[in-house]
This record gives sequence, C-alpha cells and structure tokens, in this order.
Amino acid sequence: MKGLYSPRLIISCVLVGLSNTGTALADTVEKEKSYDFDNKVHYYQTKIDNSNYKIEIQSDDYKHFANQSMFLLRHADRLCRGNTFMLKVLEGVQEYERFPTKPRAYQPPLTVLLQCEKPE
Repeated sequence: MKGLYSPRLIISCVLVGLSNTGTALADTVEKEKSYDFDNKVHYYQTKIDNSNYKIEIQSDDYKHFANQSMFLLRHADRLCRGNTFMLKVLEGVQEYERFPTKPRAYQPPLTVLLQCEKPE
C-alpha cells in the first residue's frame, strides 16, 4: 500500500458510499399526481409494489362523483392489465341526493387501495 490515499482505497470508499445512497432512495415510495382528460379527474397514485396501489381522487364537485367512480373502475382495470382486482375504499364515499337542499360540506378525496390478483 502506497499510503492513505491509494486509488483502491478511494474507489472502495466511493463505491460503499454510493451503494448506501441507492439503498436509501429505493425505500421511498413516490406519489405521482396525474389528470385523466376523459373523465376530468385529478388523482394521486402511489405504487406500493407491482400489484398494489393507493389511489386518491380529488373531490371537486357533487355532480362529478359519478365520473370519479367510473374513472376508478376503468383505471383499476388498466393498472391490473385486465386481471381480477379488489378495491378497498378507505374514505371519501359521498351520499347521493338528487337535489341537495343545503350546501354540501367539504368531502375528503376518494381514497382506495387497489390490489391486482396475479394471473394463474
């Protein structure tokens, strides 16, 4: 060894540092914001793993809830590539009133967990 600053020592320290950084970044789950132009829906999608997603549809309008629900079913089918899926609603289901007589209170986003079944 030629000294404390030998090229092998420096390269190995850099590689160990980079490998630790890659591991730390791989553990973070990214929440991506998107917009569906067909149904006019703003939503956040978090990929938990290859077959599990958390989808949060932003509520904006009382009449728009039917579009949000239809979007959710179509989007789940697209994410699961036509395989069977299961939706678990966490919050945000709105009551339906044909003619609301009072102002509607703030509704939380429609939040669901999507689990895709693996093909047999």
